Amino acid sequence: MNSKTRRFTAAAALILLALMVAAPIAVSQSDDVLKPGAYTAKVKAIVCGGCGPLIQKTMTGMKEIEAVSVDQANRTVKFAVKKDTTLKVKELQEALKAAADKMGMGADYTLSELKATK
Repeated sequence: MNSKTRRFTAAAALILLALMVAAPIAVSQSDDVLKPGAYTAKVKAIVCGGCGPLIQKTMTGMKEIEAVSVDQANRTVKFAVKKDTTLKVKELQEALKAAADKMGMGADYTLSELKATK
């Protein structure tokens, strides 16, 4: 391998490493546990103006969660798990399902693309 190829290979490896470090970290939807920190997720079906406030109320009502914000137009939610706590993804999904069931009208607050952010 000549020096030009080695430099290109090294530069490509550094770029790949930088992208991996900067990218959000996907979280499994099974029995995984969310550790303290910030997260984003897609919400399956926000059907009316009352959905965002209900999602926010449901999530802030959980003792492990703080700083919830819902973007209804983009169907996304941002939230943080408090320091010194953890939260099972399954418990979060169950609470949001119960809220969606209360709302009715086809609302589905199932989270997908759940990612830890920095």
